[in-house]
Amino acid sequence: MTAADPAGNVTLLVESPVPPSDYRTAAGRLLALPELCGEQVGFLTAPRMGGEVRLEMMGGEFCGNAARCAGLWQARKRGRDGAVAVEMSGCSRLLTVETGGGEAWADMPLPHFAENVRLGGADFTAVCFEGIVHLVGDLPPLSPETVARLLPEAAARFHLPAAGVMFLHGGQMIPAVYVRGTDTLVWERSCASGSTAAAWRDAQSAPDGLRRLALRQPGGVIRTETVCEGGRVRSIRIGGPVTLGAAQLLSIE
Repeated sequence: MTAADPAGNVTLLVESPVPPSDYRTAAGRLLALPELCGEQVGFLTAPRMGGEVRLEMMGGEFCGNAARCAGLWQARKRGRDGAVAVEMSGCSRLLTVETGGGEAWADMPLPHFAENVRLGGADFTAVCFEGIVHLVGDLPPLSPETVARLLPEAAARFHLPAAGVMFLHGGQMIPAVYVRGTDTLVWERSCASGSTAAAWRDAQSAPDGLRRLALRQPGGVIRTETVCEGGRVRSIRIGGPVTLGAAQLLSIE
């Protein structure tokens, strides 16, 4: 197991083979170890779409930060930086992760659609990706009890394995993410797919060209680069520093 830290969103990468039926149990045991400081767990598996590495998240969800971690892990394994083709649960296409200088940048999938919703007594833009929906709102964080109610409701409403909420307030983004498969809710220190959702929403009225954001989150900053052309968002990539710990051998039986 290797712990990876992209802006505080500590991702535990499991290298040993684990049957998918045991993902939930294994992830729960790893997240329960306080010394690991993990927020999420991904399982490295054999690629099946022509990528160099594949990562299955604990609940089958999509996670941009985890994709960045997997890309950097693979670059370290092969002994050189550069572009890494990453396969990711909750995403049906290859993701290109550029590594170098201790940073990892991922070309992110664009949302399938977005709509305005009212949940938990507040207004949000629901930005729906293939494997997760993010509620983006310009307001202070709602109470933990309210968030614990609205995120499972959002995941069920959009028939997706995970749902997040991104509170944009006071120059900061506060993320929380719920995963249906493991029934876990984490107030994350950073969220890459949530950053993508915020960048996409921000760019809806932007002129053509390159638009950059630095989204300050509890664990650090995630930077976004959005290309707009013809009045539409054409691409978004996210990045910043990622640190990889040494591989550890753990017994969680």
